[in-house]
Amino acid sequence: MGKKQSRTGAHLIFFFVCIIITPVLLCGCSHLNEGSQARSTFKEANDLFNQGSYKASLSKYEQIIEKYPTAGDRVLFEMGIIYAYPGNEQKDYQKALEYFQKLIKDYPESGYRKDSEMMIFQINNVIVKDKTIATQQTQIETLQQELKSRGMRLFHCKK
Repeated sequence: MGKKQSRTGAHLIFFFVCIIITPVLLCGCSHLNEGSQARSTFKEANDLFNQGSYKASLSKYEQIIEKYPTAGDRVLFEMGIIYAYPGNEQKDYQKALEYFQKLIKDYPESGYRKDSEMMIFQINNVIVKDKTIATQQTQIETLQQELKSRGMRLFHCKK
């Protein structure tokens, strides 16, 4: 189970890296027609993310969506990525799903729509797997307790 879980984690990290890089390469910041100030603000948010300052990055994206509403789809996508990112200790799959779903609902023609749909699919798979792992872990612990309890009874019977 450990190897399979780490392999899944590695695939997820690779997937996230691809998802983060792809929009930048494809769009070339096309949503940033509002000038270099918007570009630099996006760069700041991305730099904060890359440094592991996820809360600060989210805050920067909130500023961007207020100042540059036309970039809303990209901001929602990036915020969803931050909440779903495996390296983020405060990751919140539910919030990530909300951001991706909002993007799909509010920006049906967005270039980020397909990636958001893929992220929703991936996150739902991770949630199901996490629940399965938690259930199995509980079962293992219960069986270990039973074995321990039986072992103690066997030990007492041998005396």
